Amino acid sequence: MKRRSILHVDMDAFFASIAQRDYPKLQGKPVIVGGHSTKRGVVASASYEARAYGVRSAMPLYKAKELCPQAIVVPVEFQKYRDGNAKLLEIWGNFAPIVEPLGFDEAYLDVTGTEALLGPPERIAYALQAAVKLETGLNCSVGAGSSKLLAKIASKVAKPAGVVVVPHDSELAWLHPRDVSIIPGVGPRAHERLLALGIRTIGQLAEMPLQRLVDQFGANGADLHVIAQGKDPRPVEPAGPPKSISGEETFDQDSADPVYLRRRILKIACELGYRLRQQGFLAGTVSAKVRYAKTFETVERSRTLLSGCDDDDELYELAWNLVLAAWDGKRPLRLVGAAVSNFKPSTQLALFEMERKRNAEALHQALDGVRERYGLAAVQRGSLVEGPQRQKTRRTSS
Repeated sequence: MKRRSILHVDMDAFFASIAQRDYPKLQGKPVIVGGHSTKRGVVASASYEARAYGVRSAMPLYKAKELCPQAIVVPVEFQKYRDGNAKLLEIWGNFAPIVEPLGFDEAYLDVTGTEALLGPPERIAYALQAAVKLETGLNCSVGAGSSKLLAKIASKVAKPAGVVVVPHDSELAWLHPRDVSIIPGVGPRAHERLLALGIRTIGQLAEMPLQRLVDQFGANGADLHVIAQGKDPRPVEPAGPPKSISGEETFDQDSADPVYLRRRILKIACELGYRLRQQGFLAGTVSAKVRYAKTFETVERSRTLLSGCDDDDELYELAWNLVLAAWDGKRPLRLVGAAVSNFKPSTQLALFEMERKRNAEALHQALDGVRERYGLAAVQRGSLVEGPQRQKTRRTSS
């Protein structure tokens, strides 16, 4: 059986690097990408200058600012990340016949059998890195190995902006001295538990009896045992269509104002409609959720449609009615969100619906054209234009 050659490419501080690229005054400075609120905001990304102070993704903003008071906080710009991802997919596809994207900023590439055309994996990795830098202005780290596991660990070792290739003839010798914290999926708590067992390196993990790992970690213990042997038969698989598209807003100030909440849902619905039309999908299911302020209780409701929908107004009405079904109408909320899923192909409309649909499509095409050129915020409904006295919000989307 032919030995596989797999690359794992991981963009370096992707969101923060885009901010530093697009705003030169941020270059070389500690940058945090997140919401404007230091009360409830969360770090989405941090530049390496900020990471030097201990700032990490998913950290509360207030904690990040305590660690690095001089950090510059910039807002999340999802459209830039989507545009950047589209360009990266194009570049990655030029180097491998099979690409498995992981989120916005990383991917596995199966380059097995391309050596005659592109050269050995190390040469491909450096060429890929150079192409990403030339065409996007961003740095990436690339790991190469005979499995997805080894390639991903190698890319971690390579950070930032490096290339690391795991030798085919000495994989375990390369792997076993590594700290167990580098294993994908081993977070701080699991790391602490492994240290408590006297396990610091992957080699020590490999020597631990399987049953003891299972006793300590359950099914994850069996996975850790396999990983420590350097085994990973998973193939690189091209991504299929997304299963859902969602958006949510966390408020800086809790709200029980129906007018304000409707505005937030309208904004989310317009973005969902735009993304559906960009990808050629119709939503078969619409869902919404609310999160209460004091208890953090989250309630979700959904509705399955008889026919697909990508119209902003219809999505808005559906989502708002679902919010009303989930919310008691009294207690303040800290978050509202909506999502679309169960995507369907376009269906034939009844004759009396066709004219209305054509008019709506013409409007959406005109608005979407402006958004494609200038970004999602370039054109908005009048009711969404924030006045100076209105509450500010932080938006996240997946």
